[in-house]
Amino acid sequence: MFWKVIATLFYSPVFTLILSIIFLLLNILDGHSTYLVLKPDKYQREKNPLARWIFQKLKIPAGIIIFKTVLMTILILSISYYTAWEPLTVNIAMLIADLLFLFVVLHNYHLYFRLSRKIRKNEE
Repeated sequence: MFWKVIATLFYSPVFTLILSIIFLLLNILDGHSTYLVLKPDKYQREKNPLARWIFQKLKIPAGIIIFKTVLMTILILSISYYTAWEPLTVNIAMLIADLLFLFVVLHNYHLYFRLSRKIRKNEE
């Protein structure tokens, strides 16, 4: 019975919508936390080389906003298209992506608070 409920959930387009909204919110938080860690020009802290290059060219926050907007547009269109054909696969991938982005966002905020404490300590 339990597995049948889980299977039904993972085939549901409503579940895809929920996971997609969570993914969007996590990406907004990722953009915010990335901004906090990189401002004003600490681009070397960005681990994604493509994102780092874009941020250096467009500066922050514009680079973050443009990068995230393009990425999210492509992903949301892809998710919408593939959900019609493979909802189970899309929902599994979205759940994994949400968990990974949650880890990234938590790491970014942790790094920001650690750097903030270090800066305050050096100013004293």
